Amino acid sequence: MKRSTTPRPGRPRSFRRLVTGAVALGLAVSTGPLVSPAAAAPAEPATRASAQDAALKIAPGSEIVSAGSTGFLTVDPQNDVLWTRYSDGTTTKLARDYGQFTHTTAHGSVSDIVALGNNPFIGASDRITLRNMATGATTLVDLKKYGYRYLGTVEGQVFGAKKTDVGEEVHILGLQGGELTDRTVADRANASYKYQVVAGAPGKALLRCDLHFSPGIAYSAIDLATTKGFSGRNMLGYSNKLATALSSTHMASVGEVMYDELHLETNELGNLSEPRKTPLPGIHVPTMGLVGDWALYGNRRKLTHGSDPEDMAFRAVPINGGTARKVMDHATSTTPAPDGSLLVMGGTVAHGEGLYRISAKAGDEAPSVELVAGTGEPTKIGLLGSDIPAAQPDQRRWHPRWQLSRRNATVIITLRHRASGKQSQYYVNPDLPDRQGPGWVDLEWDGLINSGTRHEAAPNGDYTWELTAKPRNGIGPDLHEQGTFTVDRRPAPHDYTGNGSPDVLVRDQAGRLSLEDTYHDPLNPQLRSTDRKTVGGGWNIYDRITAVGDVAGAPAGDVVARDAAGVLWLYLGKGDGTFAGRSKIGGGWDAYDEITGGSDLNGDGRGDLLARDRSGVLWFYAGTGDWRAPFATRKRIGGGWNAYDSVTAVGDVAGASAGDVVARDRDGVLWLYLGTGDGKLGSRVKIGPGWGQYRQLVGVGDSDTDGRADLLVSTPGGSSYVYHGTGNWRAPFASRQLTGINTPSHETIA
Repeated sequence: MKRSTTPRPGRPRSFRRLVTGAVALGLAVSTGPLVSPAAAAPAEPATRASAQDAALKIAPGSEIVSAGSTGFLTVDPQNDVLWTRYSDGTTTKLARDYGQFTHTTAHGSVSDIVALGNNPFIGASDRITLRNMATGATTLVDLKKYGYRYLGTVEGQVFGAKKTDVGEEVHILGLQGGELTDRTVADRANASYKYQVVAGAPGKALLRCDLHFSPGIAYSAIDLATTKGFSGRNMLGYSNKLATALSSTHMASVGEVMYDELHLETNELGNLSEPRKTPLPGIHVPTMGLVGDWALYGNRRKLTHGSDPEDMAFRAVPINGGTARKVMDHATSTTPAPDGSLLVMGGTVAHGEGLYRISAKAGDEAPSVELVAGTGEPTKIGLLGSDIPAAQPDQRRWHPRWQLSRRNATVIITLRHRASGKQSQYYVNPDLPDRQGPGWVDLEWDGLINSGTRHEAAPNGDYTWELTAKPRNGIGPDLHEQGTFTVDRRPAPHDYTGNGSPDVLVRDQAGRLSLEDTYHDPLNPQLRSTDRKTVGGGWNIYDRITAVGDVAGAPAGDVVARDAAGVLWLYLGKGDGTFAGRSKIGGGWDAYDEITGGSDLNGDGRGDLLARDRSGVLWFYAGTGDWRAPFATRKRIGGGWNAYDSVTAVGDVAGASAGDVVARDRDGVLWLYLGTGDGKLGSRVKIGPGWGQYRQLVGVGDSDTDGRADLLVSTPGGSSYVYHGTGNWRAPFASRQLTGINTPSHETIA
């Protein structure tokens, strides 16, 4: 991203023009007081790391701090500073830092000697213990005694800064001939201050300082043997560099050029020519290093960071110019090694997360990359585990779970019904997507499936699920996982399509029978229906059409219809929204002026039929499960039912053990009769007045999948409402809700 060229507050544009000339630090050497060696505090007991094929094992989330010939230093997420031996993976805890402090030279650089301070923030320490991890020897360097400020350590040489009247002078304290010496690196101009040791390399250290004589910053490479600086431009910067690196032949940095995008600058040691500048689009938080004739750079990004693939890769570019090549998928920290290689904490899709060694190769061939120590984490998104129910529980949501190796992913879950090809797709966020480490993806499937541009309740049958996890930062390929599950709901009284949701049968004036499959939209809680599907014509020969549930042993609801001659006919539901050819039940049914069904009154799991004769007696016909004789001999329930103009079997709305019945009297008052479970009904309970406004009352079944039956009503104007069952016999229905089902006055519903 191109940065703004607007001057920053307090930083005029003239600031950059004042420091365009080269500045070299003149250096001299003097001998100072000796510092006595002392024993360091014993380290915590060592622990043996487990073997991991071709690599050692390190803690996930660790960062590289420094490296020697026999091992490397890391800091883990608990801020423990740990030394790991190459030979056997043994890990020793040395200290606990203020944070994951990965300053290149704070704990030492390019050496087996580790610098440990007397302050959790090592930069504030004034007593530095040098511990040689190869030999076990320790040396105490007391900076406080001489008033030195700690700058860093390179190859066991401790850098300190001492205030002067005009700035600072730099001292190097280290073993010379077996004794500690204090050597002064003096700036002949005596005009520099705020020194830092920002990088180390075999035999060299890179110093940064602010300049008194001009508002600029100078960088100078120091030879540790002579304490002399290399002549040349020495990486004079317009502003503070965001990252720097040093090798035996070159210096490099990443910084701004006139408030523009970041650039990589490389300069050969001792070369007076202008540094080579390479623009780095997309780099904002750089980390870098030098290997042979290659400069390596990238954003300091963890797997959980970033949303642009181009921002994440760690690349190598020839120092003298050329095409950059990706060597790792991402990097979080780097440190040089004594052999001239670079250790990088990060990851590759091929080998996962861990510590890698990048080494120079002969000719123009790109540097090689080798895994040194692994965390056991994949760099590409992986599936760590899952919990996939084999079937959707009846009347409940299907809740599968998948555990991903990292959370910053866009997850798409596709559910597909094998028989029909209908599918639904869901975009699901992992839990706490901004956190590091593995995370779960949960789907609470509402049981709906796409049907064209609308939804419908998912049909029973076999399903496939497919999970696609797309890395938001572009690291690695998409993860694809798939499996199967089934939906097998028990037959519902008004379900003719085998999906567990109620269906509404609508007959128009022409005698055409249509079906509307309902579904409950959880985002906009309302009972809705799919587009009508024609069942067939000629249904105007019947004066009664009644849904009776499963009375014939099939896995779908059935319908009975009475013709003008009083003959009752059975239509067996096939489970696909159609019916088999009619079969005759018998004659004499014109003795009844009210027929209602679909409620299981005797608790045997089959739908039953209620019929009221013209004298007001209510009769009970138990379903048999045999389509040849679907109803048993009738049984008398009781008289006086001619007080009602509507009698409706509604199923269990009041929490009892069997189906219930509601009846509306001539004054519009609705009454509840609780089923007793033996084909009989208890005493009536008053529900309330005002029900005379409705043209039809239909026991539609469980329309919102809460396990309780509901009541569908229609008005003369064509609107319809649903009253959801509460399970409370004292108040069996909740307040009415408008539905998306429209039935004009010339249509009847069943």
